[in-house]
Amino acid sequence: MRSRTPCSSASCTVRWTCRCTRQIPAAKGEREGYPLTARRVAPSLSAVSKRDAWRDERVAAEYEARRFATPLARLKHRRDAAQVLALLRAHPGVKDVLDCPAGTGRLLPALRAAGYRTVGADVALEMLRAGRKLRAEGSPLVQADVARLPFPSAAFDAVVSLRFLFHLGAEERQRALAEMGRVVAGGVIVGEVRYRWTLKHLGRWLRSRVGLAPRYRPSAGRAAIASELASAGLELLRLRPLSRVFSDKALFLARPSPERGG
Repeated sequence: MRSRTPCSSASCTVRWTCRCTRQIPAAKGEREGYPLTARRVAPSLSAVSKRDAWRDERVAAEYEARRFATPLARLKHRRDAAQVLALLRAHPGVKDVLDCPAGTGRLLPALRAAGYRTVGADVALEMLRAGRKLRAEGSPLVQADVARLPFPSAAFDAVVSLRFLFHLGAEERQRALAEMGRVVAGGVIVGEVRYRWTLKHLGRWLRSRVGLAPRYRPSAGRAAIASELASAGLELLRLRPLSRVFSDKALFLARPSPERGG
């Protein structure tokens, strides 16, 4: 494990954070539990509708109950967690993992159960608060923007980022990927992208061609995904479709390229 430089402030709840954050009290009705820290976060990514939605207290409070209300949704969550863990295990030496954006922290219990030390970060404080209500004990949570993470370089061995990158524009995604690469240095990134070579993507394309689909979301193949990662200073190691039949998403495993500076 690489050495960490702890923050000198006695109030900093994430001990290797170089820009000190303040611990906020639990909201009314919350149980005291794992540390939750908040920072002044200026907007830098323009997925405004999504960002605003997750900052709505009602939406955040209902997120997990709505998203995982059905057995199929819970099965997909377990599938996602299993595939993330499989990719992390493919890179020996991973101990400290940042989940970003963590949302309500749905992935953190599986990561901890697998033996990883975890931190969750998200720009939406309301989502973090909702997650703390659901899990009284768990990982430290930090309010942070993925384009300006409040961690020093090489603070983690891995960053996991699910259901996020494909909501960003190309330039925004480049900045987010580059920042993830900075905080892992010699580690790895597990991210989720839309992937072209699946039956679900083909079905959406066909429906759009005959006017049965309201919109068509173009997806990339392996070469395009590798090229975009390379532009952010990352090297694609593995690309794993979540399902070639029931999903148009894939998980990638990448690392900072040897030529990357810093």
